[in-house]
Amino acid sequence: MPYRDRCEGCHTELRGTDEVYVCSYDCTFCVRCSPGPERICANCGGELVRRARRTERGDERPVALPSSRLRGSPCEVSSPARSEDIEEVAPLFDAYRQFYRQPSDLALARQFLADRLRRSESTVYLARADGRAVGFVQLYPVFSSISCKPLWILNDLFVAAEFRQRGIASRLLERTKELARDTHAAGVLLDTAMDNPAQHLYEAHGWKQDREFLHYEWTAAAADDPVK
Repeated sequence: MPYRDRCEGCHTELRGTDEVYVCSYDCTFCVRCSPGPERICANCGGELVRRARRTERGDERPVALPSSRLRGSPCEVSSPARSEDIEEVAPLFDAYRQFYRQPSDLALARQFLADRLRRSESTVYLARADGRAVGFVQLYPVFSSISCKPLWILNDLFVAAEFRQRGIASRLLERTKELARDTHAAGVLLDTAMDNPAQHLYEAHGWKQDREFLHYEWTAAAADDPVK
């Protein structure tokens, strides 16, 4: 049986020879993310036990399993957000913008989301845990002329700091793939910083780095700068 190849907490790559802890639903954690002596699973609350190690000879490349197969997760992902959900999403969206060094502006966050949803210009999924909104993902629809199919851009993904390492981002990523399938889209695109540690999370959920095309952008803010 293939072992999972990434820690659910820090997304560190794991091999069959490593010290690893699992629960009865195969939630998998490295030794640093499964503190003892209780060793309680952060995803489902179950008991974590040490996984049997393999020898070097028997340590074949593990196969990653999507976190959507985890049961008993303490979070729920909503249906697409509607106007009545904006009050829950707006503080998370404002925190997301602050993470990218923008000044806090809850009114702006609320208005931006209201405009997008009212015009059907984005799809937002909200994650709730412990009776509150704790994370969201926002996707924008575009189209591919090559495949003659719709595409989705995963533009925003955020989980409140105190609720990270609980599989919530994984749930949101799996929901974006369901949206693509439901809309018969060619796929889901995303951009991320070169040093973003979440790259391992994206790769574990099937995203692949584009090594064929270069990404360029033009910004209005730089439009008046002379070309050097």
